[in-house]
Amino acid sequence: MDPDGSVLTVVEQGPDQTVLPISLECLSAGRKLADGLGCRLHALIMGHGVGDAARDLGHYGPDRVYAADHPLLEAYHPELYCAALVQAYEEARPRAILMGDTLTSLDLAPRVAFALNAGLITDCVGFELGEGEVRFLKPVYSSNVMAAYALATEPWLVTLRSRAEDPAAKREEASGEVVPLDVKLDRSALTIEVLRRVVEEEEGPRLAGANIIVSGGRGIGGPEGFRRLAELAKALNAAVGASRPPVDLGWASPKAQVGQTGEKVAPSVYIAVGISGATQHLAGMIGSRTIVAINKDPNANIFRVADYGVVGDHEEVIPAFRKALATLRK
Repeated sequence: MDPDGSVLTVVEQGPDQTVLPISLECLSAGRKLADGLGCRLHALIMGHGVGDAARDLGHYGPDRVYAADHPLLEAYHPELYCAALVQAYEEARPRAILMGDTLTSLDLAPRVAFALNAGLITDCVGFELGEGEVRFLKPVYSSNVMAAYALATEPWLVTLRSRAEDPAAKREEASGEVVPLDVKLDRSALTIEVLRRVVEEEEGPRLAGANIIVSGGRGIGGPEGFRRLAELAKALNAAVGASRPPVDLGWASPKAQVGQTGEKVAPSVYIAVGISGATQHLAGMIGSRTIVAINKDPNANIFRVADYGVVGDHEEVIPAFRKALATLRK
């Protein structure tokens, strides 16, 4: 146990067992927070057969890597992962637990906060260090206001928004030791039973880590419009996103939803096609560095936040854009 406390970053892996980019961003934010507090940075990885990943994590800056390796942790289960994380807390006694703002953490973080009787702040984009106090920054009111929160109890549980920090860089030499964590898990005590897991096949970059996103709204008109967007996205090596109405109508996968109730993204380029610009959608993509809007309504709210805007029918604009792109590449 670290007598001066620590910052513990929870690392997530994707279906291919690679560390998620947002976890590397958390390691970067965790290092800044640990240095500001004058304590050590630890990382925790949970799963089955995570030894290689744990050793690789040591090259990204943590002072110690805890590896909770157990057959029951092979796939995410809320009760098992909560129990493992609570045991990791009891071993490390960190002042702060930092997680990426992912669908997994949105389920896991509140469970851990309840188990530890700890405060929780989700969807943070940064922090401020004051005299004896840390204030965590979070967009509120559909990202129109930046609020600062201070937690009265420890540990602090915080989830970090994607792209809020640059990812930690890999170093040639490992800086952190790997500490195996012998977690005790009891299947018989579970109240949730997983009946079936369905893994949806994904093509192209993942939405959360994509550098370019081509996103469609109700104005796309139907599933055929999203097939055209997918072709454009493939040409740009981009991910396909969607506002909520197309997801509700079944035109796009729920995993593609961007907005207040979907993924919060901040790519270098966000191309919004047929999206009106409702505040709920803007809350999920307003951090994009460059926003390009294509909409036939010149008064659409999306043009208020766009860096570049095209007033026109996407059925005409997108083919012309793809043709121009092909010409440039030649």
